[in-house]
This record gives sequence, structure tokens and C-alpha cells, in this order.
Amino acid sequence: MCGSHCVECMSNLVRTFGVAIVEHALLRHGDHVLAAVSGGADSVALLCALYHLADDMRLSLSVAHLNHCIRGDEADLDEASVEGLAAGFELEYYGEQVDVPAIREREGGSLEEVARRERYAFYERAAAATGAGKVALGHTRDDNAETVLQRIIRGTGLRGLGGIPPKRRLRRGSDVMIIRPLIRAGLQDVLDYLAAGKISYRTDSSNADLAYSRNRVRHVLLPQLEAECGPHVRDSLIRLAENARNQYNLIERQARMLLAKAELDEPGGLPALDRKLLAAADPELVIEALRVALEDVGVRQLSYEQSRRLLNMLSAETGTEMSLPGGLMLRAEYDRLVVVDPAERTATADEVELPAPGKANFAGLAFSVHIDDPPEIEAVLKTWNCRKEMIDLGRVRLPLTIRARRPGDRFRPLGAPGSRKLHDFFIDEKVPARQRDGIPLVCDREGIVWVAGYRIADRVRVIDDTRRAAVITMSES
Repeated sequence: MCGSHCVECMSNLVRTFGVAIVEHALLRHGDHVLAAVSGGADSVALLCALYHLADDMRLSLSVAHLNHCIRGDEADLDEASVEGLAAGFELEYYGEQVDVPAIREREGGSLEEVARRERYAFYERAAAATGAGKVALGHTRDDNAETVLQRIIRGTGLRGLGGIPPKRRLRRGSDVMIIRPLIRAGLQDVLDYLAAGKISYRTDSSNADLAYSRNRVRHVLLPQLEAECGPHVRDSLIRLAENARNQYNLIERQARMLLAKAELDEPGGLPALDRKLLAAADPELVIEALRVALEDVGVRQLSYEQSRRLLNMLSAETGTEMSLPGGLMLRAEYDRLVVVDPAERTATADEVELPAPGKANFAGLAFSVHIDDPPEIEAVLKTWNCRKEMIDLGRVRLPLTIRARRPGDRFRPLGAPGSRKLHDFFIDEKVPARQRDGIPLVCDREGIVWVAGYRIADRVRVIDDTRRAAVITMSES
């Protein structure tokens, strides 16, 4: 257990801990912090430091642990150790087991990347369950230096040279922040702190396995560089990271400005971008804008080749797709560039009747019919939008129904010279293929009356002789 004297004894860790908190504005009074604790030295020191700071800053503190099910009994002992540590501090504990090897077997990818993805998904669940606004991770200065060197070897760009950020959002749009209060502390500071406080911790045997690239950098490459070049190597890597991060921040701001101009308002929560606008911008800035957009939806670790292929998608033919990490796809659709989740399938409801007058729900949308007798055309025009249409009720063969498209659907769009296949109409209107099954069709006994949100059939248009009209409105249910 953490003795009360350990903070006084270990001034180095306490000092760097405090500097990081102030310099990067990691904590505020009254924050609810979720400490992610693996049981290892770094995360246990993090928890102890936060615990001794909690009273002064009126922090609410919870503990989270994810058992990755990678190391069998050893992982179970880590889990029990962290749960016991939380109980000893009388702190709220949230734990889960996720079978990472099984997920990797099913989905592919490296064990390290799958574990990382599942870990961050766990942080989001844990933060939601505990009500925490910040998730504290135990990354240290040494971790940062190792990350920078590892990325240099892989051929990273300016962004990758920035290393591990002291804080960032858990994901785009999230109010939860990832913070790293130990990012200025060295590993030796952590070990000295734990030794002075007589604080026990677990040692992960896989940290010595040179099959992992991180361990080869940590145990082989960095010590060799320090032996050849001197002990300043880690400091030099940290300075490189800080300079790169400051420079990239300027580029990222420009990239987000470009992204804000290119973003299109489309349903589904995944990015849809104006590719004509992007094609006219500086290619390198476009790559960064696209990388930012993809990272915001969880697509990380794009290779150099994938980054360059992003540019090719700006001029690709409609329907061209590019695979992205995590199972998503980037698709060219007319003047749009969209991120698509192939696992998503638009749910198509059964056909439902739409009373006239009356209301009905279909596929998450609410439809209503109001009868105008006589028609008040001018009043409808004043409030008209793509979700409201007026039709001649005398030219409709009731009842009205709502359904999704079917093979062979065709109609004569308002103002068109003749009948057209619905498929061809969608192409003319540049409706993305992924959205077509989800567009409701208001029909009568003769066929399509209204392709909701797009066009009514010419046969039901209001004319001079119209005596009774129906106003159909579509809205979110």
C-alpha cells in the first residue's frame, strides 16, 4: 500500500507530475478522473500520485482495469492486484475482460494494434460507467522517447514525430479527455517513487519479449544509441517531439479549416466531403485534412502508401473504394468523398399505410398528411422545403402507403418528359448508392407519388383545376 511519506520522499516525480499538470492544463479542481491501471509500475505510481493530490484539488477518483486475456494466469493476477489496490484506497473500481487474441484471430491485424483499439474502447465504456470526464494514463518520458524513435524507423511524418501528446480528446465529439500526468517523468523517477513508498506493483513478463517491436527499441536499440552517442539521446528525442508537435499544430489548424469548408451535411455520423473543393487545395494540406477526418472516426495508423492514395480518391471514378484500417471504406460518390462502414445495412421497414389525413412512422421518420380544401398553395410555398410536398388528392388512387424501393420501380418525375427508372433518377440526382435503400417512397395504387425529400410524380401535381389537395410532411420521429 502507498505510505503517506512517499510523496515527500520522491520530489523528482512529484515535481515533474506537477509541472505537467500546470503546463498542459491537465487537471482542474473538482475533476472526476478515471485512472487506467494495468498493475505495472507506471500506472500504480500514477494512481498513488493522483490519490495524494485528490484532497487538495477536490478530485473524484476512480480506477479502471482491462484484462486483455493475453497472458493467462498472469493477466488474472494483474486484475486481482488492481482491484485490491482500488479497494485499499476505497476507490470506485471498473473492470472488464476482453479476449484480444480471439478478436485478432477473427479480424486480423497485429496483436498490439488490436489490443490498443480495444483498450481505448474500454476507456470510453469505463468513463461512461463512472461519470469520469478525464482518463489518466501512465505514459512516461521514456515511453515518449521510445515512441518517437520507433516512428522514425517506420518513416513517420511531422505529425508522428510529435510523439505522445500530454492530452487529447478520447474521440471526436467526446467530452472525455485523455491526460498523461507522468509524461515528463522518467522511468527511474517512477521506480524511485515506488521504492521510497514501499509500493508493490506487477511486472509484465511480455515487456521482455523481443518479438514486440516496442521491446526491441526499449531494450536493444536505445541502449545501443546511448552507449555510442551518450546519455542525452532520450532528451534529444523529446526535444524533437516537442518541436514537431508545435509545428504540426499549425498545419493541423489549417487542415481543420479546410475540413470545415469541405464537410457536407449527411446522415450517418461518418464524414462526407466535397471532393471538388479538396481537389483545388494544396495536396499536402489535403492529405492532412483527410487524415484528421479519418482519425476523428477512429481510423489510425495510415501507412505512407495509404496516405498518398487518399489523393488519388479525389479524381477517382464514382464507385471507387479504398480500404481503411478498422474495416471502414473511403468511397468516391459523384462530387463527394465519403467514409462508409460496410457492416452497416440500412434497415428497411415493411410497407405501412399513410392515412389521408393522418400520421405514420417509417424507418425512423414521421409522416403526416394534412388536407387543404380548397388548396392554399401560396401558404404552402412560404414554408416549402424538401421535406414537404403538396399533391392533388383528386388524382391519387388511395390508400397512400410508405415503403422502400423495389426492383423495377419507375415513375415520371415532376417536369420530366416521360417515365424513368427510379435507379436512373437516383443517378441523375447524384444520390449515393449507400443511401438509396433508405429513401422512403410514398405510393398509391398506381405507383410512386413522392420520392421523399426529392420529387413528386408529375401525375399528382397541383394544377389550376385542383379542388382538394394533400400536404405531406416528413420529419424526424
